[in-house]
Amino acid sequence: EHRAGLARFVRGKRVLNTFAYTGALSVAAARAGAVSVTSVDLAAAALAWARANFELSGLDPAAHRFEASDVFRFLEAEKSRRAAYDVVILDPPTVSGARAALWAQKRDYPELIAVACAVLPDAGGHLWISSNTYKGPSVLRHVEAGMTLAKRDAAVLELGGLPPDYPTPLDWPAARNLEVCQLRVGARRDS
Repeated sequence: EHRAGLARFVRGKRVLNTFAYTGALSVAAARAGAVSVTSVDLAAAALAWARANFELSGLDPAAHRFEASDVFRFLEAEKSRRAAYDVVILDPPTVSGARAALWAQKRDYPELIAVACAVLPDAGGHLWISSNTYKGPSVLRHVEAGMTLAKRDAAVLELGGLPPDYPTPLDWPAARNLEVCQLRVGARRDS
C-alpha cells in the first residue's frame, strides 16, 4: 500500500531512493511516472537485484541511476555538487554494522533527515520516511529533530503503519512497529 501510495507524490518528479536494497520503492516510483529515479545502496549486489527488478517490471534500468555508496557520503557529495531531488525516500535499516559506516536509527535518523533536506530544492520538496519504532522513538520524533537540524518547516501529509497484509495479534502491539510518514518540506529558513 505504501508503494502504491507513493504514486501520488512522484509523477513528473526527480526521485532519490536511499537504502534502496532491491529497488521496490524505486520501481514503484518509476512505474508511477517519476522523471528520474536514483537508487543508492551500500551493497552493489542489492543494486544489481534492483536493476533486474526494473527489467522484470518492463522498465529500462539505463534510464535511471544506481549508485553503490554509503548514503551519508552520497548525500554529502550530491549536496556539494548542488544536485536536487523533488522527492527523497528514506527507508533505512534499523541498525547496520557495515564496514563503511555504522548506522543506528535511534542515534542517526535526525541527521539523515537533515542531510536529505539539503538535496531538496530550496523552495521545498517531499520526504517519504519509514521508521521501525520497536524500542525506539516514533517517526515523528525523528522528523521533528531532523527538521530542527535542517532549519526547515514541514507538514505531515500522511502517517501510516503496517498494511493489512501484515496482520498482527491484538495482544502484541510491539509487532506493529513500522511507521511511514509522507512529509512536505518547506523552504529553507534563514535562522
